[in-house]
Parts: sequence; C-alpha cells; structure tokens
Amino acid sequence: MPDARLRRISLWGAFDAIISAVAVTTGERMSSPPRRAPLPPVPEPLLVPLLDAAGEMLRALDPIEVPPILRPVAEFDRRGLARGAARQQLMRAIESEGDFRQRAVERFTDRVEVSEALEAWDASHAVDVVGDAVERSMLPTLASALYAAQPPGWEFGLGVVCAVYDRQRLEQQLGDDHRERESQLAGMAESRRRAEAARVAAEQKAEAIERQLRDERQSRRDRDAAANQRVGAAEQKLADLEHEIIKARAAVEAAEGRLEREASRARKLDDETRDLRRAAKEADAKSRSSEGDTGLPVLRREDLRALVDAADLAQRLATGLTGVADQARRVMPEQTPALTEPEQEQEPGGPKAGAPRRRAQPRVPPGMVEDDPDALDAMLRTPRAVLVVDGYNVSMLAWGDVPPAQQRDRLLNAVSELQLRTRARIVLVFDGADVGSVLPPRRPGVRVVFSPEGEEADVVVVRQAGDLPVEVPVVVASSDAWVGRQARETGARVVSSATLLRALRR
Repeated sequence: MPDARLRRISLWGAFDAIISAVAVTTGERMSSPPRRAPLPPVPEPLLVPLLDAAGEMLRALDPIEVPPILRPVAEFDRRGLARGAARQQLMRAIESEGDFRQRAVERFTDRVEVSEALEAWDASHAVDVVGDAVERSMLPTLASALYAAQPPGWEFGLGVVCAVYDRQRLEQQLGDDHRERESQLAGMAESRRRAEAARVAAEQKAEAIERQLRDERQSRRDRDAAANQRVGAAEQKLADLEHEIIKARAAVEAAEGRLEREASRARKLDDETRDLRRAAKEADAKSRSSEGDTGLPVLRREDLRALVDAADLAQRLATGLTGVADQARRVMPEQTPALTEPEQEQEPGGPKAGAPRRRAQPRVPPGMVEDDPDALDAMLRTPRAVLVVDGYNVSMLAWGDVPPAQQRDRLLNAVSELQLRTRARIVLVFDGADVGSVLPPRRPGVRVVFSPEGEEADVVVVRQAGDLPVEVPVVVASSDAWVGRQARETGARVVSSATLLRALRR
C-alpha cells in the first residue's frame, strides 16, 4: 500500500544511525556462535505480552517452585499482576532467574503469533518486518519475541522496534498536542464568537436603551408642555373666575342697592296705602253718620279709583322685590338676606330681621350622647356632614412619641379610611409653623389645611367650621376647651379627640 511504503521509507531515515552503529556487532554475532548478550533497555509496554505469559506461568507454579523474588506477588490474580509494581518484579525475575526465564520463554514462544513472528524475522529486512508489525498492531509481540528468543540480529531488531515505538509515541504526543492546540483554538474561536455576539447584543441593547431614553425625554417634554398648557389654561380660568366673581360682587352690590331703594319705596307706598285706607274708613264713617239711610259715599269715584291703583302698585312692587331678592340669593347662596318690612308683616311669627339662621344638625341616635364613637359614626353618615379635626390635638394623643410629619401621615391615613366608611367630608387642620414650604397632601374626600404663619391652628379650626354653609351639619373633633366652646357657638357638634381615635381604630 502507498501509506505503508511511505512509512517504511521514513523509517529508513530514522534507522540510518542505528544501522551504522550496530552493523559491525551484528555481523560479528551472525558469524560467531551464539552467546548470552546483555539485554538492552526496552520500554515496558513493548514487553507486555512476555510479562503476561510470565504471570500466567507464575500462577501455575507450585509454591515451592516460585522464585524468592516473586513470592510477594505469587498470590496476585491476573489484574494484580498487570499492575506496575508486579510487572517490575516479573521483569527482574526474568533478568535474574535463569530457570524462571527459560520456562517463561518456552511458554511464551509456544504461542502461534509468537512462532509466526519469529519465523518471519530476518535481520537483513528488519525494517520491513518491523513496519509490517506496526501495520498489524503486533509491535509489542515482535519486541517480546526478539527479547525472549534472541534470534540472530535481535538486538538490531529491538533497536528498530524501540526507535519505531519512540517515534510513534512522539507522533502521538505531537498529535495530542496538535489536537489540544486545535481544541484550544476552537475554544478561543468559540469564546471570540460568543464575545462578538455579546458585544453585538450589548450594542443593540444600548441602542434600545438610548432609543427608550430619547422617547422618554420626548415624552417628558410633551408632558411638560401639556402641563404648562394646562397650567396656563387653569390660570386663565382662574383669572376668568376672579373676573366673574368681581362682576358677581358688583352685581350683588347693585342688586342690594336696588333692593334697598325698592324696599324704601315699598315702605313709603305701604305707608301711603295705610294712610289712604285709614282716610277712606274715616270718610266712610262720616258719610254714613251724616247722610243717614241714603248710603252715598263722601269720596268721589276718582278718589276711590286712585286708592285701588295705589294698592295694586304696592302689590306689584312687593312682587318685584321678591324676584330681586331671589336673584340676589342665587348670586350669593351663602348670604341670608334680611326680610323687608312687608315680608315681616306677611310673616308675623317668623324670625326678626338680621337674625342668623340655625345650622343644620347631624343626626344622633336616640339614647346616645354625641361624644361617643357610635354616635360619631352616625353623625358622619348624615347627608352633607363635614368633620373638622384639630390635627395635632388628636395625633399627639395617639402618636406623641413620633415626629410631627409621621403624626400627620398616620392621622391622614386613619381619617381616609373613616371617610371611605362614612362618606363624610373631612377637614384636617394642622399648625403650619413647622411645615415650611410643604404642600398639603391630597386624598379623596379629605382636605388638609395648614394654619398661616402667625396664626394658631385652633383659630383656623373654628373658622373652618363657621365658614361652612348653615345647611351643612358640622362635627368638630378636639379636646381643647376653647375650640369646643367656639365651635358650639357656630352651631357645630363637638366630640373629644379620644372619641375620634376610638372611632378610627375600629
């Protein structure tokens, strides 16, 4: 085969030095009678077949026939004798024990493959024989046969075998190194591919993040622009509302002026009407007493018509004043206009002019006092009811060991739950001295108020309760005596801070 021929040609180059070194020795030995020569150093893997045959023979010997050097391994099985230490003992026995060597060699050379290898051996064609053994994977068998039988040219043959074995081992080592380098290169290429993929993924992710950042910036600019537009619209709406309020106040003042003038005119006409009625009654009495049974009135028909027209005019004026008063109430719903004198005459049993209306009261269940958690819950369920809370007066009683900011947050959370349960509007009043520029928090149904600088929260609590329309039932929660007294004067009901806390903890 071409590969075998090339391998043999390469082997010739490796064996040139060996051939030149042992040619003379080989020739002398082939021409002289055989003699026992010193054994050359042979790698142990090449003598494995001979050592296996020696191990089999050792297991077959009687204990008394076992050489002293092999007694420590005499009881080993096949696996034990195949290990390094046992093989070394067998090798030393073959080299030092002539009888054991002879019997081991005879047992080994009886094998068919060994006999064939020895028959095929030819020192003049050693390279071809060794190359053929390499192709048939019989190199250890050939080496063991040459080492054991020592045919002519066996030393040269062992040299060739050892050279081939060293070359195979070197090629194998080089092949292993080459495969290892290829594996390393493949690993480096894979690592580079992964790093490149990771770099591309990182770049894509960075681009996506940058794109998201641009979108977020644009969205934020759009939101800021929309917010500015809403603020501008709100400011414009506020300005319009302030203008409308100014116009409404001017209209109310004008309506009040007209109302006052019309009321004065109505009172004057009413006085004239009463005078005319009184004069008519006196005239009628005088005419009846002077004319006897004639029954004719003293006044003329024109005078009576004038009296009737004056009464009709007074009635129309009263109706017009009532419409003006209704219009003024619609413009200023929280103001209660005073009754005119004609209205006082029409409602003799009503309240006096300028008397304040009584505030609507929240419902208290029968048998309960207002300063009770159940009663407070019932009062807050009254339609349109409002709860005004003296903030720090309540929070200091419940959470006096924490900072004011935490007290405000806890009380706000608690009253928010109460608002959800009762649906009553709640106003939380805190002292604004320690809040600085903090904006009041917002919760649905709950309004937080900070007292202005230089004004105590107690005054703001009473003002918040008093400024509510009289149609709104008001409950004030505070344990401060002055706050309770002033709140009751506005018509509000008052519960203590402890009662509110008990209601909050349900």
